[in-house]
Amino acid sequence: MSTPLEPRLLVIEDRYTPGVAGSGLFTLHRAGCRVSCRMLVTAYFSSPLPPAETLSRILDAGERALSGIPFTRELVGSDRPPDSGELSRAGHTLTWDRPAAPLPEPAESPYDHRLRLRCEPSPEGGGVQGVRSRYGTVFALTLPPVTYYRVPR
Repeated sequence: MSTPLEPRLLVIEDRYTPGVAGSGLFTLHRAGCRVSCRMLVTAYFSSPLPPAETLSRILDAGERALSGIPFTRELVGSDRPPDSGELSRAGHTLTWDRPAAPLPEPAESPYDHRLRLRCEPSPEGGGVQGVRSRYGTVFALTLPPVTYYRVPR
C-alpha cells in the first residue's frame, strides 16, 4: 500500500553554524566547536484526496509490516486523523495546511545554502505558495537533521 502523496518540491538546506561564545547571567561559555555544518531536508507534497482521507491512508500505510513510514494509528491514538496539523515520530515531522494555518515558506538564514528542486515546472512560482495555488493542500515532510561536519575548539 502506498500513500496518495505526490512530490512537488524538495528543499535541501546546508546550514553552517559558527561556534560563538554565549553568556548566561554570571557565566561566559564557549561553543563546543568552531564550525558546525548540518543538512536539513523538507519535501513538499500534494494529494488528489481530501486532507482527512490522505492522512488516513498515510496512517494505514504506516501500519504495514516493514513500512518505512513512521506514522501509525497507534501514534495518533484513534481511528480519526489528527486535527493538530502535525505528526511527529523518530525525528520525522509531517505537517499540512489547515484552513486557519497554512504552511509557511521555509525561513531564510544568513548561514544557509539552499537548493530547491521542483518536481515539475510551476508557473505560479517555485515555493510552497506555488504548490498550494496549483494543487490545494500542501503536506510537508521534514527529515531529521544530519550534522556532517564539525571543527572542534
